[in-house]
Amino acid sequence: MRVGIFTDTFIPQVNGVARTVARLAEMLTANGVSCMVLAPDTGLEGEVPYEVNFSPGFDLPVYQECKVALPGYAAICRELEEFKPDVVHLVTEFSMGLCGLKYASSSRIPAVSSYHTNFSQYLSYYKLSFLSNWVWKYMRWFHNNCLKNYCPSEATLKSLEKKGINNLDIWGRGVDTTLFSPMKKDHFFKDRLGIPDKTVLLYVGRIAPEKDLDILMESLTVINGRRRDLHLVLTGDGPLAPALRREAPPNVTFTGYLHGEELAAVYASSDIFVFPSTTETYGNVVLEAMASGLPVAGALAGGVRENLVNRVNGLGCSPRSVRDMVSAIIELTENGDLRKDLAAGARAHALTKSWDAVFQKIVAGYYEVVAKFGLKSA
Repeated sequence: MRVGIFTDTFIPQVNGVARTVARLAEMLTANGVSCMVLAPDTGLEGEVPYEVNFSPGFDLPVYQECKVALPGYAAICRELEEFKPDVVHLVTEFSMGLCGLKYASSSRIPAVSSYHTNFSQYLSYYKLSFLSNWVWKYMRWFHNNCLKNYCPSEATLKSLEKKGINNLDIWGRGVDTTLFSPMKKDHFFKDRLGIPDKTVLLYVGRIAPEKDLDILMESLTVINGRRRDLHLVLTGDGPLAPALRREAPPNVTFTGYLHGEELAAVYASSDIFVFPSTTETYGNVVLEAMASGLPVAGALAGGVRENLVNRVNGLGCSPRSVRDMVSAIIELTENGDLRKDLAAGARAHALTKSWDAVFQKIVAGYYEVVAKFGLKSA
């Protein structure tokens, strides 16, 4: 089996899609499935154990964390003619995804795709809701040209079904429970922040409007009026970061993006994971926090519901509810026994989320579509 993976985001870019693609490529290669990742040039340094083909690209003006690829189709075709993929996996729907869809069609090989990002939902956060109908029309056309459309959660699958997208299947997520573990706690973390006796709330992710961080910051303002024993750590970056840095109260620390062991240590050294986002198709960071032994106070919306079980591994909040978020944070702060029980539940849940099972599911899907395509073409 040989797989061509087309994506508009790739490591070292810091987002769930880029990291998922890298993990998929690593696991395919480690299990004897050859793959080539075709992506915009992200400045990746060092070697990876699979083939990578970079296309020129430029930063998206309103969101410099994202790149827009300018793929040279003829050059990509030459590379793929040598690689000879049996199936192409279109991770994203834009320039690289379109290139992959065209290649699959012209080369008469099957295409599968993924749905990772609620772009249509994001539009309202950037005052572009008038584009929503066009976006869904395009998404239906793109995904209905694929033999299988993977989505990360049941909530996302149901949403896409309602929008007329066919051939849907669940491709969940796993978590590295060795990297993300309570054992990674840095006992000097709070001392270095100058908050040795405070309860640390942690958010990890893009600092962007679609993450509903206005709800989190408003909740912190309410809590600060009642007590002085909490400190919020925001790990990540994004277009909203400069404004938040200017406006945040003194009990907020911005770390920027962290990776690997540094990120694992911040998770394990914090006390409560807070996640107000209502736009997630899955919410990888929620699972990483749970693996690190953190109870979650988060919005019960979208893909987060795949993992957050109220009063089992965290406290669920109504979407965009400051009242609920404040209540959840205060309850977890004041009730040490509950926090301990939910932390144990979070770790136990994460231990059931094996990347091996996720890998086996995706490879079985590849073989299935290749077999069906062969029968159809015969």
